[in-house]
Amino acid sequence: MERKFVCKLSFVLLLVAITLFSGLNGVFAQEKKFEGIEIKVFTQTPPYIAKPVQMFRADWEKKTGGKVTLITSPWGELYTKMYTSLAFGEKMFDITIFPSPWLPEFASKNFFLPLNEYIEKDPVIQWDDIIPIFREDVVSFAGKIYAVTLDGNPHMFYYRLDAFNNQDYQGKFKEKYGYDLKPPKTWQQVRDAAEFFNGWDWDGDGREEYGVVEAMRKDGQAFWTFLSRSSANCSIPGLPGGLFFDPDTMEPLINNPGHVQALQDWIDIKQFGVPGMVNMDSGEIRSIFSIGDAAMAIDWPDIGIVADTGEESLVKGNVGYSMIPGATKTWDYKKKIWVDFPGINFAPFLAFPGWLGAIDANSPNKEAAYDFLSFLSSPENSYISVTTAETGFNPYRKSHFDRLAGWYAFGIVHPEEYLKAIQESIDNPNLQVDLAIPGSAAYGEALEAQLALAIAGEKTPQLALDDAAAEWNKITEKFGKDEQLKLYRAMLGLPLQ
Repeated sequence: MERKFVCKLSFVLLLVAITLFSGLNGVFAQEKKFEGIEIKVFTQTPPYIAKPVQMFRADWEKKTGGKVTLITSPWGELYTKMYTSLAFGEKMFDITIFPSPWLPEFASKNFFLPLNEYIEKDPVIQWDDIIPIFREDVVSFAGKIYAVTLDGNPHMFYYRLDAFNNQDYQGKFKEKYGYDLKPPKTWQQVRDAAEFFNGWDWDGDGREEYGVVEAMRKDGQAFWTFLSRSSANCSIPGLPGGLFFDPDTMEPLINNPGHVQALQDWIDIKQFGVPGMVNMDSGEIRSIFSIGDAAMAIDWPDIGIVADTGEESLVKGNVGYSMIPGATKTWDYKKKIWVDFPGINFAPFLAFPGWLGAIDANSPNKEAAYDFLSFLSSPENSYISVTTAETGFNPYRKSHFDRLAGWYAFGIVHPEEYLKAIQESIDNPNLQVDLAIPGSAAYGEALEAQLALAIAGEKTPQLALDDAAAEWNKITEKFGKDEQLKLYRAMLGLPLQ
């Protein structure tokens, strides 16, 4: 009898345990809030930009129960496929990771989900840790936030330390040019140094080296290089708008004397560049500089990473960093005169300010999509992204600059100097931001087409930029001049007329 009672009791306890275990399983399953939900992320072909999605999706899937599918496309097809999905309501992608200058065009058509409410109640993303320009201007349109920051991108200037620190070269340079050889602060100094270091073996490796390497190829992001060169020629401190359009009339300024001079200078420096430079894009110049073929270069923060961490780099620890050079005279587009500066007018250019993550306004998986973007951009994960090779993401949070250990571990030899150059560019009060109004891609393509003709010698700088201005007027009319003017003024932080 007693044995039967014990058996019955054991059986009852077993049932209770099974019931409790099942219930606990249910509780644990419920904790995975996106169980069974698939989000589709669209961006450019790996490794760059797509790599962070590949790095972190497994962790997010394990944490949430959701699934991340990555869909990619070559750079040249990115805009078209993105537009097709959003404009025709095809809902091909929940998240698009895309260049920030495109945001106004898509946000103005209500293609993107506003994110203000998501960010306000999200403790993970730590929005205030993001540097102001990257959490305000770059991600916003008409007072609303439409994207999550994933990258920060000022153009920078690079130079070889062994070239500029060589005492013998310093003496010969001063004898020829009449001033000390130092990292260039103006474009005239860049020209002189490029001439000096061009066409001889100044690093003793048995090969001929050259003065500069810059991206000049059409469809190779050349127009951003040009705008970095022309920025100080056209940007009077306190007078917004000098780089693109007159903010009172929407008249193109791309053909003003400041830009024309910059284009002439750019054409002139070809003779001191790495052979074939006119056919190089941004990726190619990183490789060329890192194998030691040039004394100077212009690029985003990427050269600093490739030069110090790339397996094929021959210049590790031998690279200096600075803000983009400035000018001693600048064109005042209002007074239509050149203004001479007693010192140097610096106007660093936030070229292509960075990559952003936005959510299709028609996505059926908005909550899951935002959660994944927040996970990607969180301080810890984003720090890993910006200190990992081939992610294409550069620092944009305050904490990215404060923590040096990860940069040393990454292989950056002089992280303090590298980060200082980026920070000084972003903090400069005359920082110029890339064009961010509807049609920004079309304006850029029109400019780049004319730059290519001038570089090839088929047009004078003035004619090429006059023709670019004419094309810009056509693009403006297509989108509506009054609306473009309103949005351009908003981009510059000016009141509506």
